[in-house]
Amino acid sequence: MTNEKNYRSIILSRLKTRDRQCAQFSRIFASYDALSESFNHLLSKNNKAVLRKRSTTEGGDDDGEEVEKLQIELADVYKQKAINDQRLIDANLKLKDLEKQLAGVREERDIALKHIEELKKKLVEADKLVAETKETNQLMYDELIAQQTIYNAINQKFLKADEERNELIDRLKELKEREIGRLNEFNDSEQQRHLEKLRSALEDAAKPNPSLDPKALAVVDDCTATGCKIKFECNELGEVNDVLFHPNGNCAKKAVFTGANQGITRIDLDPECKHILGSSNDYAVRVWSVDDQRHRCAFTGHSDKVASAKFFNAGRFIVSGSNDRTVKLWDITSSRCTKTYFPGSTVLDVTSNDRFGAPIVTAHFDKSVRFWDIRSDAPCNTLKLNGKVTSLAVSVDGQNLLCSARDETLSLIDMRNYGIIHIYSAEQYRTSSDYGKCVISPGGTYVAAGSADGHVFIWNIITTRLEKVLYKGGHENAAVLSLAWHPSGSGIISGDKRKMLCLWR
Repeated sequence: MTNEKNYRSIILSRLKTRDRQCAQFSRIFASYDALSESFNHLLSKNNKAVLRKRSTTEGGDDDGEEVEKLQIELADVYKQKAINDQRLIDANLKLKDLEKQLAGVREERDIALKHIEELKKKLVEADKLVAETKETNQLMYDELIAQQTIYNAINQKFLKADEERNELIDRLKELKEREIGRLNEFNDSEQQRHLEKLRSALEDAAKPNPSLDPKALAVVDDCTATGCKIKFECNELGEVNDVLFHPNGNCAKKAVFTGANQGITRIDLDPECKHILGSSNDYAVRVWSVDDQRHRCAFTGHSDKVASAKFFNAGRFIVSGSNDRTVKLWDITSSRCTKTYFPGSTVLDVTSNDRFGAPIVTAHFDKSVRFWDIRSDAPCNTLKLNGKVTSLAVSVDGQNLLCSARDETLSLIDMRNYGIIHIYSAEQYRTSSDYGKCVISPGGTYVAAGSADGHVFIWNIITTRLEKVLYKGGHENAAVLSLAWHPSGSGIISGDKRKMLCLWR
């Protein structure tokens, strides 16, 4: 019904508009009709007068005057008719112009109506958007109030925690002062002990030299073990990731070093055997004193598990490699990181060598062995192997580097020219894990590695011949993760995934 009323009003408005446009021409048409009738009437009278004139030979003066009047009237009518014709032509032209203007106005009106419809749709959408925005604003306001409440509560907790922190800092200062006092006392006692040792050494030096047995001067050469002599559980936590002999070669439990939050991956002794370090899965490298088993410092800076760490440069530095694809150099004196290398691959093992070639060597997940010079940020050389490199071992003379890879082989590399000298393999040998160790004997005669089936394989370093496979009474199919050769070359100690240690002699 609403649409029909709209159509009727539109038609009526259009008719009224047409009437207004045509009203100005209606008088012209009416005048034209009147003049046309008058003209026809005068024309008929004129024709009758002419006929009467022809019917009489001579007409009277009254008829002549009447004819002249009629002719004058006729001339006026012709003039008026011509004027009306011209007016009619002008009116038609004006009407055409007005019709064109009307068509243009109608076209503009249609466009405007379409635009109005589009604007109405946009207005509806805008109204919806405004409503949604208001609803969102209300939700955000409610959320703001809730967050403000939470913030106030957290701020109160923060203020309380800050007060507790200040109290703890004060207590820590007191403890530090006490520790400094104890350290001073310890240093004094150490100095006194050193003086006593020096005094006793001087007394011993003043004594006459004892006679030496010539057999005592004989050097014990490397030898291959024949069987497992001692077997025991190392710890209660599981895997034995690394083992290491003290230079004196004695086998006795002296102490337990604690402080790491997760498993230890690698251990190392400094040249003076005063400190021991351990890389850990808790993203840190820790250092303990050997004499008093005290935790000295922790080097934190890696963002993932620290796979390996070694003392470097006579024990003044530590080099560490991590799963975060970085190698870091730490200054022990200042307890800070002095340099970070970015090899671009996960580090599986790290070793150092101060004698030949690059001082730092790293093993990587991308099957590469990288050699680093501390003066450069990029590796000075990169050697590609056929599998992930799990372990590195440097010979005693520093000339050779042994690498264990996941392709079930060991490779011996010359540190002077970075070339592969020998490759060691066996039919039953299987690399135990991504962190399984390999070792070189102290005399440089043999190389050894643990297998995934619990066997220990020993090869001749020069001939690459498999000399011995140790398995009887040993690890019983538990993967051997760690190995260490006795300093005298007379035996091997190995650790497996089931917390067992075996001493082979």
